[in-house]
Amino acid sequence: MTENVHGPAARPGADGPAPGGTPAGSPSGAPGGHRAPAPAGIAAPVPAAARKDPAPEAGPGPSAPARWAAEFGGTALLVFAGLGTGMFATEVVDSALGFGLGLLAAVVAFGHVSGGHFNPAVTLAAVVAGRTSPVPAIGYVVAQVLGALSAAGVLWAVLMTLLDAATTAQVLGAVSNGFGANSSSQAGWTTVLLVEFVATALFALVVLGSTAPRANAVLAPVAMAAALAFLLTITAPFDGGSLNPARSTGAAVVAGASHLPQLWLFWAAPLLGGLVAGLAHRAAGLTRPRPGAPADTARAEDGTADAAVPGGPRPDDPTHRP
Repeated sequence: MTENVHGPAARPGADGPAPGGTPAGSPSGAPGGHRAPAPAGIAAPVPAAARKDPAPEAGPGPSAPARWAAEFGGTALLVFAGLGTGMFATEVVDSALGFGLGLLAAVVAFGHVSGGHFNPAVTLAAVVAGRTSPVPAIGYVVAQVLGALSAAGVLWAVLMTLLDAATTAQVLGAVSNGFGANSSSQAGWTTVLLVEFVATALFALVVLGSTAPRANAVLAPVAMAAALAFLLTITAPFDGGSLNPARSTGAAVVAGASHLPQLWLFWAAPLLGGLVAGLAHRAAGLTRPRPGAPADTARAEDGTADAAVPGGPRPDDPTHRP
């Protein structure tokens, strides 16, 4: 996962890494003192010591189609892992752990391309916090929903080779999100709305906090995966555990008509949680660079600070073609 806005370079006496290291919030140095542009992501780049290529050359970031493809693939992996383990759960792996491990794998595999959102609520939080620009965020959400639908469709096709249509719908309904009659605890919509709102807000705060310029970039995927796993463990008895509108959409579409009328709640509550998390993160000033940062690394506070090289093209600029 890569941060849109880069932290400052280390300087004597500043809060920075050990000699020879690279700040977690700043990219590896490129020839000529320029920084390589980053995709429209939310996290700090991987430190130089952990990279295979510790000194990448300056150049344009991944194209918009490449980032959308990464969001599609990462969301598909996340949903396939979570729903699949929910359907074929054992005593060792359950759905919550499946989603957590799926997120960990998706962030490591695709995060360096797109920034690793894989969730419309996280994308909204990143936009509100000023970590991602609004225009590419729309493409992110579309790619995430399509990825979730593809993963759920593959699971539906697999089940249809083993079971009849009615049993397949019943199995898929068991891993879908719902309230009332579709909740294992018969929780009402107000309870589910509150639970999903709070859990998603906490998850988005973990994502934004663990990927901030001051945070340890290497541990960020682990923190996010752990947060998702334990929050889904808490929410699962109420509504099956969502925290992700794309995940809920993919499952509801293949589960049948009984879950589609309730899908609105699993968009409204997570998006509201992401909105609040983004506002809280921005209000606390946690998106700002370290004091003493050079002028060319200071981020704009208008939510459009995606340029990695001052005066250069922004990675998500539609007029720029790598």
